[in-house]
Amino acid sequence: MKASGKSSWPLALCAGLLGIGQNGLLVVLPQLVDMTGLTLSTWAGLLMFGSMLFLPASPWWGRVAEVKGCKFVVVVSLAGYLLSFGVMALMVWLMAEREAGIYAGLAGLILSRVIYGLTVSGMVPAAQTWAMQRAGTDKRMAALAVISSGLSCGRLLGPPLAALALGVYPMAPLWLMAVAPLFALILISGQYRDPPLAAVPHHSARLHSGLLPCLLLAALLAICISLMQIGLTPILRGIIDAPAAVSRHIAWLLSLAAASTLLAQFLIVRPQRLGLQPLLFTAALLMSTGLGMMVIGNLMSLYAGIAVTSFGAAMATPAYQLLLNQKLSLGKGAGLIATSHTLGYGLSALLIPFITWLSGQNHLLAGAWIASMLFFMMTCWLGLTARAESTR
Repeated sequence: MKASGKSSWPLALCAGLLGIGQNGLLVVLPQLVDMTGLTLSTWAGLLMFGSMLFLPASPWWGRVAEVKGCKFVVVVSLAGYLLSFGVMALMVWLMAEREAGIYAGLAGLILSRVIYGLTVSGMVPAAQTWAMQRAGTDKRMAALAVISSGLSCGRLLGPPLAALALGVYPMAPLWLMAVAPLFALILISGQYRDPPLAAVPHHSARLHSGLLPCLLLAALLAICISLMQIGLTPILRGIIDAPAAVSRHIAWLLSLAAASTLLAQFLIVRPQRLGLQPLLFTAALLMSTGLGMMVIGNLMSLYAGIAVTSFGAAMATPAYQLLLNQKLSLGKGAGLIATSHTLGYGLSALLIPFITWLSGQNHLLAGAWIASMLFFMMTCWLGLTARAESTR
């Protein structure tokens, strides 16, 4: 099938909204805690709950895309994004004005996350498939790279946009996230459907125990990143008193993390400067070193540590993805990695209240560092196993 010649950047823009929403919410987390009276653990659970719903919903949207087309799924996802943040903004405002109690407000917030998880989960898979349809069979990887770049740019732009909106009004970031999909809907409404991709034969592979190390690495990385992000708020509150200043620092930290991720992708991953095992080992070393720096707990170590950690995490993901693809077909491998990431985020949601109860919120970063050390040990074990197999 020949490339259609149509640009995939409108689809990347839609996917980028996810990055803006995810990192933007983390920036306003201190304000949300103050306005609603809900604890940090409760908000962390709400955010993770919405993400966990991606696990059952994403495959279902894949089947819908085959029947109704990718444009239908992208439009529904954008509408769900708008509705979910609209409901969240409304409930936070009612709770801040004492017009809604804790239980009514929490019920509304849960509803907003249900809408988010069940609709927005179709965004990235549909955008990726639509981009591949436009690019043609020979340029599928390039099309996927465009969507990934959109996600990364969204994560980069989300924190400063949320911080700027906070300077105007505490509720402004939530209303901004609710309105942003309107522009994407207008853009997508002018896009034409593309014909489905021709079937491509591939070898199927059975699941076996040899896949577990790579899947465990994916889950551990998700735990590291999640605990690190949620742990920023309490550690900064111990250094800075003003919630607005905490939010500004979170915005800068998350922007630095996104920039470091893009830097790793351009300097190391895309040029393929390292083999898989050296790439994975270096990534694990950087992650454990960076989180160890963040545990120190001062501003300088937080900024330096999150840059090092994010650089390593960006190297780790393609490394274990490609290692898994050596043992399993590409499609199944991508699905299993996504599932492991989601399970890792879900497990971190359970770990947050446990760590808080055991040692306090300030030890969430220490939990992330422990997970990174487990990641490092698993990486070393994989490297030794691969070396032993090569000498046989």
